[in-house]
Amino acid sequence: MKLNVTYAFVFCLFVEGLFSCSKDKTMEPLPCEANPSFETEIKSIFLNNCTSCHNSNVNYAGVILEDYESIVANINHSISEMKAGTMPYDEDFRPAITSSLIDVLNDTLIEKIDCWKLNGMKNN
Repeated sequence: MKLNVTYAFVFCLFVEGLFSCSKDKTMEPLPCEANPSFETEIKSIFLNNCTSCHNSNVNYAGVILEDYESIVANINHSISEMKAGTMPYDEDFRPAITSSLIDVLNDTLIEKIDCWKLNGMKNN
């Protein structure tokens, strides 16, 4: 009889363990430390690093990155290119990652753009 009680107890613990465990949830990204301003911080990153190829006159690959609407429309692709080091290009049309003329965009600047995106891409 004691053996049956022990088995029943172990079985109950096992069943409780199955139902009390849940799938681990993916961690939410940590909130940004600051909320970058589009006009004073984000726009200048794009103007200083992207608009030599992506402006109203040149618009390489049909992409313009000189105003709020165009930056928002291209934000995901822009961030992925910056993180990969494939943008910006130098004057010899080599990506930053292989260029000796320009550097890959600083991680701090990319994080600032990511933070602005996570905060809702406000036109502030």
